[in-house]
Amino acid sequence: MNQLKDRLEKKLDHLRRGELLYYKAEKSEDVYAFCFLNKSAELKIADLMTYGGPLSLLVSDQSEICQSREIIEDCTVLPCEFTPQGLINVFNNQSETEDRVLLRVVKNHDILENLSVEGRIVEFASNVEGDEHCLIYTKIYNKVNVDSSLLLNEEDVSLSRFFNPRLIEMTGMTELDLQQGSFKLYSFYSEIDARYHWAFVCDEKKEEKKTPLVRIESECLTGHVFGSLLCDCGDQLSKGLEEIKEYGYGALVYLRQEGRGIGLKAKLDAYYLQQFHGMDTVDANIAVGMPEDARDYLIGAQIINYLKFEPLKLLTNNPAKITGLNRYGLSVEQQVSHIIPPSKHNKRYLDTKRDRMGHRI
Repeated sequence: MNQLKDRLEKKLDHLRRGELLYYKAEKSEDVYAFCFLNKSAELKIADLMTYGGPLSLLVSDQSEICQSREIIEDCTVLPCEFTPQGLINVFNNQSETEDRVLLRVVKNHDILENLSVEGRIVEFASNVEGDEHCLIYTKIYNKVNVDSSLLLNEEDVSLSRFFNPRLIEMTGMTELDLQQGSFKLYSFYSEIDARYHWAFVCDEKKEEKKTPLVRIESECLTGHVFGSLLCDCGDQLSKGLEEIKEYGYGALVYLRQEGRGIGLKAKLDAYYLQQFHGMDTVDANIAVGMPEDARDYLIGAQIINYLKFEPLKLLTNNPAKITGLNRYGLSVEQQVSHIIPPSKHNKRYLDTKRDRMGHRI
């Protein structure tokens, strides 16, 4: 059982049932209470009114309340009788009272970058499948004791992306014959980076109840496609597929994060500094204004979760990949070494991996 998923699912189940959840704002002591606005929310709305702050409605711009109106701004004042039923009537454009309620709108296209309280609450609520929801929320001014198991923070919202059904989609599968043998190739589209990622799956020995062998491979155009000798990426990819095929059960997950996540242009700039200024790969990345390793393994974890390859053996020399999967609650039972003999072209590169990045080679 994925303990992270289990813990956050309990909070989501609470929200699904129409109960109140709470969010603690980043870098402050402010706490907000919220719940879905529906026909059964009358008692919860009454509870919200005891917290001392004004109530507001909160939606993404994909909500029906936005689609049914010609003009909706980020903050829109709507006529509303300030009762539970009056709040619900806002959706039907039936309210003709002189009272007003504030509608806060979070743009769907930037929800993953919107670090406001409203953005975080809407994103977490998006884990609940179904039509776009409307939330009602308020800042808590009166002193109350909040159950810690119902209190969210920024880290909870970020980690919940692991199992958010709206963020990853399996877009197709085909049989593929490679030099290393036959694989099932799965294609996935990620809303997180708006890219396609792939999984080369072998399940010939699934019936033997083996722990799946998984490798996470990050895109390297120069090494994987053009055969650059400055890194070991081409050999890593080829050998990874070969070892998974020989083992008979597992996957090579191919993530589109070129140059340890810094992108092709920055990677080539870093190459120049290595070749003509004597820098190693770590110093060169930093010199071009990038981190030494900008990769994140969320999308890889989502794909592994989709394939139900957990617990798993991870084919890697890089402990950071294990840490990256553990962050999302995935269980790595064993690290399997993936050693590529050095050449005169990539020896310094591999030495830097070992000495400065902690790779076990």
